[in-house]
Amino acid sequence: MSYGKEQVLKNVTLSIEKGKTTAIIGVNGSGKSTILKALGRLIKSDGQVIFDNQPLSQHSNREIARILALLPQSITAPADITVYELVSLGRFPHQKLMQQRLSKEDILFIEELMRETKIWDIRESKISELSGGQKQRVFITMILAQDSEIILLDEPTTYLDLAHQLDILCLLKDLATKRNKTIVYVIHDLNHAARFADNLVLVKDGEVVEEGTVDELFTQKTLKECFGLDVTLGCDTFTKKLMITGVKDA
Repeated sequence: MSYGKEQVLKNVTLSIEKGKTTAIIGVNGSGKSTILKALGRLIKSDGQVIFDNQPLSQHSNREIARILALLPQSITAPADITVYELVSLGRFPHQKLMQQRLSKEDILFIEELMRETKIWDIRESKISELSGGQKQRVFITMILAQDSEIILLDEPTTYLDLAHQLDILCLLKDLATKRNKTIVYVIHDLNHAARFADNLVLVKDGEVVEEGTVDELFTQKTLKECFGLDVTLGCDTFTKKLMITGVKDA
């Protein structure tokens, strides 16, 4: 896959495990976001995205929206739209042609979802009134309202403070578990990836160099090869998950 004369992705092949959380990691410019956009059909690629043994391209746009939802890194909404109105837009793939109003089923689904993601109490607030963490939670809820099987997110914790980063990643982990969603996101923080993801996809110079479980790939050898980092690894005090505990100066 190329941008102009520059080849960005090179013979990329990867598999995403259903019902699990997968983090795509790599250095800046390695091709992480490009892979996610290709999976989400935001950009054209030479290859195919296969879902349930069938090319995604054989489905209609409405059918694809029920299969796959994507939250890009930069997303905006009209300042005067309310939280409830924005989340309601996610029900579009499930509405009949010429349907003007939400069905009773839609209304019940939206309320249940907004309570689960803990934004029901701010449903009448305007987007312009929300903090960065609240906005991100609302946008994720809007994507979830599509009720797609696969959810793709491009750096969902960017520009958030640590507390809100953990809040969003915990939410995504819970959704994968409770609603059996397949969650795929690009993330820069390696310790967050190790703590919250089930699987990792390691990208370097436009290629997928390794993919597998966190326990398999979060090693000193792999982090050295992909990131050029000499690290020490240990266990998080609370979760007992692997994490980087030290980094050697360059």
